[in-house]
Amino acid sequence: MHYLKLKYLLVLVISGFSLNTLSDGRDIFNEASPGVVYISTDKGTASGVIISNRGHIITNWHAINKADQNSIQAILHYSYNFKEFEDHLFDIEIIKVDEISDLALIKIISPPEYLKVIKISKVIPAIGSEAHAIGHPHGEVWTYTKGYISQHRDDYEWRYENDDLQHAANVYQIQTPISEGSSGGPLLNRFGNLIGINTFGSKDTESLNFAVDVSQLIKFLASN
Repeated sequence: MHYLKLKYLLVLVISGFSLNTLSDGRDIFNEASPGVVYISTDKGTASGVIISNRGHIITNWHAINKADQNSIQAILHYSYNFKEFEDHLFDIEIIKVDEISDLALIKIISPPEYLKVIKISKVIPAIGSEAHAIGHPHGEVWTYTKGYISQHRDDYEWRYENDDLQHAANVYQIQTPISEGSSGGPLLNRFGNLIGINTFGSKDTESLNFAVDVSQLIKFLASN
């Protein structure tokens, strides 16, 4: 494992900001879905977001935790113009992780020449704003859902089953449906820009889901 330099990461984040205008969920899905990867490991599956044309991907730490690094692969969207299914599979290296905020930066080792990059927003959306998600819930690949930002919660704390680690981060509480396998996938605003990483939901309460917010993502990317 190694760390990207702070200067490079700041350039990576700043250059990704966008003011694209998209009209509805169909446009957002069609534009953003090639920037979402399917992550496969020996421990399970998850989602991830391509944030650079050099193959950098943001996902959740728990998506790769305890996995054999040699087993981690990213599968690119079916719209990429490759001849065989195997051409869509890429080996991954872990760049850095933050266990507490449950974030990980990974990278495709030998990325193809063209990658669809999802651009990062600088703006925390207001409560009630649209929130669009793309992921792979229970292995149902490249699934789109739409909802709303229900609340923004700073320094929110949570734990996972069979994990004693106390997590804490700035998060959105979202009404947008997500499920196991959606972890690490993008939460997008109405412009199709990345505003968070879908992270966990309540198994006991319907429509009570959470995503790590964009301020936390930028802090993570800029850290050593």
